[in-house]
Amino acid sequence: MTDELTEHWADPIDRIEKDPQTALVYRLLDATGRDLSGELRSAYRRDAVRQTMPTAPGTLKICAEGDSWINILWPFSAPLGYDMTFFDVIEQRPDLYTRGIAWPGDTFAEILAARDYRQPLASGIYDFFIFSGGGNDILGGSALAALLKPREAGAGSGDPRAYLIGGRLDAALSRLSEGYNTLAADVAALAPDTVLLLHGYDRPVPLAGEPWLGLPFAAKGYDLETDARLIAEIIAFLVDHFYALLDKVAKNHPNAEVMDLRGIVAGRWTDELHPQQDASTDIARAFLNRILPIHV
Repeated sequence: MTDELTEHWADPIDRIEKDPQTALVYRLLDATGRDLSGELRSAYRRDAVRQTMPTAPGTLKICAEGDSWINILWPFSAPLGYDMTFFDVIEQRPDLYTRGIAWPGDTFAEILAARDYRQPLASGIYDFFIFSGGGNDILGGSALAALLKPREAGAGSGDPRAYLIGGRLDAALSRLSEGYNTLAADVAALAPDTVLLLHGYDRPVPLAGEPWLGLPFAAKGYDLETDARLIAEIIAFLVDHFYALLDKVAKNHPNAEVMDLRGIVAGRWTDELHPQQDASTDIARAFLNRILPIHV
């Protein structure tokens, strides 16, 4: 988040809490516990639209939409242990014009329903549109719990598929595929010269007592220590299938490209699903290597 968009946010926010049911989604609460997420989101969108346009000719222009991998409300989330996102890192560059409209309380379905990206993209000025979404559909919370079979149902198999409810996973991936194909087509119609950059996250690591990965696995009888290898294989299976889906979307839509971020975080997580500062910097570098004419 840029400074001019965040100067007034600290006053009403008393705490930022994870939505235990929906991965990558946060709720903003005041001192009385009232959820401010909706009204602050609306105010943030209004402020984002008011950002001044660049005047320097030739400045690369980047718009970003999505979830808390784009916007983690940093620096206000810093006391909770969160670091800058990769897009926060990109925003630090003075040679780029960036507009972030992502909100950490939005799910993939909500983003597609609202289509707040349409107004900025319709301007036709953006060279790149970075989109981050869909992790809440398969990578944590109640969505992950719905996909997992009980530990014993796998009967000791070494195949991750034995521990997942195939029909539900297929349905989730089908919804994601439909959504991403709709997004890519919409972006192409709005801004045919804008490159849509997609990603499928990295392979996260569950933490004991944490709501998005640790608790769903524990509730189904998995031991985070003794079953660590099996759990890692299940998570890798889900992430890899997400990337396979995105690759198909990119093949169907010439304006879309997939940024493969697997292996970049390499264990450097602030929590179960968000990268530490140095990992965010490495992810930003991967995007900048694609965006900039001369690699960084």
